Amino acid sequence: MNLQNITFTLPLLILILAVIYVIYYYSKFKGAFKYISWFILFSLVIQLPSSIMGRYGISNLFFLHIYVPISYILFVLFYKEVFKGFINKTIMLLSLWLFILFSIVNTIFWQDIDSFNTYALSIESLLIIIFSLSLFIFLLNETVREEKKGFVSSLIWVNSGLFIYHTSGLLLFFFAEILTKYSITEFQISWLFHSLIYLIFYICIIIGLWKYPKK
Repeated sequence: MNLQNITFTLPLLILILAVIYVIYYYSKFKGAFKYISWFILFSLVIQLPSSIMGRYGISNLFFLHIYVPISYILFVLFYKEVFKGFINKTIMLLSLWLFILFSIVNTIFWQDIDSFNTYALSIESLLIIIFSLSLFIFLLNETVREEKKGFVSSLIWVNSGLFIYHTSGLLLFFFAEILTKYSITEFQISWLFHSLIYLIFYICIIIGLWKYPKK
């Protein structure tokens, strides 16, 4: 197995390990971290068949049109729980419904299921970056840190994973459609980078769940 195959396969293996860990400790995760555990389980449901199809040269782009809105729902629910009592939940729920509406319209009228839904991916990344930066700022406040006592380390790791992944992937998502049309080599290199970022993302999530108090 060459380096490229290893790079594409390793994130899936890490995800499988994360799923095993989540299943084993599922009853221990509460509140915001319940949504992160759901995200891990959902990711495997999408990533496993997508990886198999991709390996055999079968188009798997339609999975993104499912993955993006559902992952955003879970992330918003995660941040809604984290910001409970500090930010009006109506704002976050409004962003959720507007994003779902946009994703549906995007798939129907602009980027169909056989193309990259780069518009939705880019907007999701921008919104998650805003949420993650807001959480980093909130965690600098002593009142917030006291409110989240016992979960701060877990929050930092999960939030860092979300920030790193969506920040690094933003340009890639934005230019993905162009790369698929004009340069196969650049496309492969870009998505090799994406796999490495995905690996870092899952590792941060696993560490965050591992540090979550389970007593």
